[in-house]
Amino acid sequence: MGKLKLCFLLSFIPFMYFKAASQEMHEGIVVSCPIGEHSFTQVNLGHDLSNLRTAANTASFDVTYGSGFPSGAKTAFQAAVNVWSKVLVSRVPIKISAKWEEVESNTLASSGAKNVYKNFSNSAVKNVWYPVSLAEAIKGENLNGTDFDITISINKNINWSYLTDGNYEAFKYDLMTVVMHEIAHGLGFTSTFKLNETNTSQAIWGLNGLPIIYDIFLQNSSGILLTNDGTYGNPSTDLKKNLTSNALYYKITNESDLQDLPKIFAPTTYVTGGSISHLDESKYPKGTINSLMSPSIGSSEVNHFPGEVILKVLNQIGWPVNFLSGAVVTSVEPPANNEKFFVFPNPVNDILNVIVPEKFISESFYFQVFDGSGVLQKKVLNSGQDTQKIDFSDFAPGLYYIKTGDLQSFRIIKN
Repeated sequence: MGKLKLCFLLSFIPFMYFKAASQEMHEGIVVSCPIGEHSFTQVNLGHDLSNLRTAANTASFDVTYGSGFPSGAKTAFQAAVNVWSKVLVSRVPIKISAKWEEVESNTLASSGAKNVYKNFSNSAVKNVWYPVSLAEAIKGENLNGTDFDITISINKNINWSYLTDGNYEAFKYDLMTVVMHEIAHGLGFTSTFKLNETNTSQAIWGLNGLPIIYDIFLQNSSGILLTNDGTYGNPSTDLKKNLTSNALYYKITNESDLQDLPKIFAPTTYVTGGSISHLDESKYPKGTINSLMSPSIGSSEVNHFPGEVILKVLNQIGWPVNFLSGAVVTSVEPPANNEKFFVFPNPVNDILNVIVPEKFISESFYFQVFDGSGVLQKKVLNSGQDTQKIDFSDFAPGLYYIKTGDLQSFRIIKN
């Protein structure tokens, strides 16, 4: 009986990275995903996404299919894309290259962000790499012209199921589920942490010595961030101990999540391509809502929605998330979908963007910025545009709150 191992690997203390710097690009890293044993579990989450598209611009995807890509596979691939397009908010189309090709017999698929960027305008944390699609979403502009943002290669020799209705086919691997998983990695659910190739008793992180945005929120059970090089050398044996501790967590700044942080897959034996870049399978087992980003997916396993924990991780690294109640927008009562404001990036370094729902664009109200003590620091009149920019560059680092008239409030971190 076989179980399919799905894996992906590319490759906080924010003040660690605040050197003066200019925008740079680095090539992303793509890792193949091996096939293991089969298992039979079914999860049909049955989420109704038909009403999720809001007045804010949810993301659009442009997929370029390579030669020989079967029509049924395109249908399943596009179904996965459609889910992500309703979950994320971005004004810049996300460009995916999808290839259907013969790869090693033990490989299901491979994927990765084509490139990563650092120090682009409005990046929340300087000298930290961002996957290009996230960098573009934060900046609000295309950074790479016609080049692809995410590359995904599908093994054409796998026994695939092309169903998109939540049902499974025995002994077949659900392509829509696999593509959902791979897209998440390309969006930024991935780490540079790995074993040091020249000394496997140590672990190491970084591309050219700098972390990717996902890395800087990884912490151990004591709350110490792994990229804190004042505590852990890079590389070091202490880093490896943490990577194989079975006790790694993801720092979420939303106060309501502090008592139950996402648990990261960090088994006592390091798994190349699996460790760190996935959620812990023992806490999020197959058949549960957050199992999409566990390190393995078996045949006949269906999961067609990211799950709240996964969305919280993506929101933490900077993605405005449409489906996630309370993480992007905090208000007394959750607004209707067509009344949601979205803010990004958060944390903010200089300019904060507020996406204004269509129904409020022409209304007269102020965006009010309060410090952590509740003292009003700034008032900005609604400009009548669909995106309001608020300058935080002169504010001291710390906690702030924004009120959009009497409509909604946001908790903002200024770096």
